[in-house]
Amino acid sequence: MDYTVLKWPKLNFVILIVACFFYEVGFSQNDDGARIIKLDEAIQLGIQNNNQLKIANSDVNIANENLDQSKIAKAPVFGMKMAYNYIGNPKIFEGFYEKNITVDYFNQQASANVFASMPLYYGGVINNQIDKQKLMVSMQESVAKMTETEVKQTITTQFFTLEKLYKQIEVTKQNIVNTDLRIKQLESRVSNGQNLKSDLLRTELQKSNFEVAVFRSSNSIELISNYLDILTGLPTNTKLKPVLDGILIPKKEVSLEESLSEAYQNRYEIKRSEINVKIAESSLDITKSGFKPYISANLLFNTQYPAQWPDYSDNILNYWAAGLSLSWEISSFYNIKHRANADKLQIDKSNIALDATKDVINQDVKAAYVRFTESVRNIITFKKDVDLALSNYKIVKSRYDNDFALISDIVDAELQLNEAKISLNNANIDAIIQYYSLQYAMGKL
Repeated sequence: MDYTVLKWPKLNFVILIVACFFYEVGFSQNDDGARIIKLDEAIQLGIQNNNQLKIANSDVNIANENLDQSKIAKAPVFGMKMAYNYIGNPKIFEGFYEKNITVDYFNQQASANVFASMPLYYGGVINNQIDKQKLMVSMQESVAKMTETEVKQTITTQFFTLEKLYKQIEVTKQNIVNTDLRIKQLESRVSNGQNLKSDLLRTELQKSNFEVAVFRSSNSIELISNYLDILTGLPTNTKLKPVLDGILIPKKEVSLEESLSEAYQNRYEIKRSEINVKIAESSLDITKSGFKPYISANLLFNTQYPAQWPDYSDNILNYWAAGLSLSWEISSFYNIKHRANADKLQIDKSNIALDATKDVINQDVKAAYVRFTESVRNIITFKKDVDLALSNYKIVKSRYDNDFALISDIVDAELQLNEAKISLNNANIDAIIQYYSLQYAMGKL
């Protein structure tokens, strides 16, 4: 994919915020033995190793083999037949097995023939079957592409979700460090009677909540890493840590109409539905071929001993024959009428399914477009929240340093600031995830 810096109108100041965020996380070091992985690497591993994608590609290979098999119907058929019999005790009966006479006849009988047949005209059924199988190949290729796109989208979403969790743990651990400092201060102040015991207990409870949050996020990292391991074919006990090298945002502003237009052109679901219509039409053509005659060219060489003709019974008979054969099932004019009607109904059904697919894609694109636009705007809001929380923290800290605020006030201010930072981090990640979701909805992932 082609990545570049955002050129979104009236949001240029957001670039610096997002860029600083990615600069900070882009140089994260290995943590707890986790394997460092980039998005491109994860996607490439998924394309190479994902089992669902392997199954889809196998179906493509099978469809191609079936196509080659269907083409063989145009080739001539060659064959050979040989027979040998031993004839014992030949008799001729008179009446209804009343009297018999033993005759002097050959005890050996042998025959051999070589034949060939070439289809000349089968009502178009062979060509129609080949065309239908070509459509089946296109269908399986479309399914494989759809599967690959779904794998990319899933890997991308899990990759950025993993980064979000790591950042949450980083901020929460900093909360624990700050809370430990406050607890030590409170223990001294409580012993001196400057603060209540409840202030200390409240702060210890906050620390406990932070530790639980880290524990939960760590477990989520393990689960998502395991899921990514399965998607990419890595050993399932591999803990992953993502590295972000750039801002993955569109080159230019994209309108909803342009997004829908590209989705109708690129989405494999639409291509698959269109192929289904063509397959239904091909089935109707094959059915209609039953109304037409079949013509074949035949060639035969035969040898037999003894000759079965009376005057040549003590000789070997050889002959060759060449000609045409025609078969026409007249009853087809009434016995496949209902099959043809069913094929026509299937065409109508496939066209309805195509319209339904377009409706679903229309909804997907609109939802992804709205969510992406919303996520970009959320960055502005959460940036303001960080600024406000930082200003509030500075004021409270100044008041606390001058004994005009309680220690619980500064703890609350620290919590608000750190929560605002987490929210901004999540907003940055969500904007990237929603961008990829929009690309997926447009069929460009």
